Amino acid sequence: MERVAGKRGKQAAEQVALGTLSHYANTNFPVPPKAFDYSTEVKSYPMALNDQLGDCTIAGVIHMLQLAYAEVGEIFQYPGDQAVRDTYLSLTGGADAGLVEHQVLQTWMHDGLFGNKIAAYAPINIQNRQEMAAACFAFGSLYLGVEMPPNAETQFESNQPWHIDGTPEKPTGGHCIVATGVNNLGIDHITWGATESMTWDWWATYGSEAWVVIPEIFVEADHGPVWDIDILTLQKDLENLH
Repeated sequence: MERVAGKRGKQAAEQVALGTLSHYANTNFPVPPKAFDYSTEVKSYPMALNDQLGDCTIAGVIHMLQLAYAEVGEIFQYPGDQAVRDTYLSLTGGADAGLVEHQVLQTWMHDGLFGNKIAAYAPINIQNRQEMAAACFAFGSLYLGVEMPPNAETQFESNQPWHIDGTPEKPTGGHCIVATGVNNLGIDHITWGATESMTWDWWATYGSEAWVVIPEIFVEADHGPVWDIDILTLQKDLENLH
């Protein structure tokens, strides 16, 4: 199938007064294997209108829900393009202006998105590969933000990993993607309805934010190391932000 690059739409990262996930850990998370990728647990990922709108932050929510449901042995039914459009434009105020990842996460936790809520979320140190790998392995995905260089679309459509080819290019816009795994070479992720990867050098150059999300269905199913973090304190700190 032909790979077609879509649009961007992540606004600048919002700085929040919140500790990273390790700050809330009651114990050490399981050590992840050297290589893992959860993307194969889902048959296909929708574009979710990200070829028409700069709704990558909402497409990322859809992809994370697909992954979370697969983790507990269920299937998340795509709500359809119209539901995606309505949700995105309701959050932007009607304009195709993109969204701030943190504000999407706040809405997801308090009001819910597509009939689902998250129990909590926390930032991840984007310079700490070990923390990123542990969080992704423990909770199945990461909500990432990158500042895209012009050649990222070409590399995607050529089925190449995002990598630095020569002198790093100046970013031309923010984009939201969902990490599904890591390995020694870099990070596996979902973007524009397809699987992709990036090298660690590319992430170090263009990565701008990373968030771990704890779905309510994980808490309900007692799935994964949910209770290995002080989730009540994390929720209280998130409420203070709200």
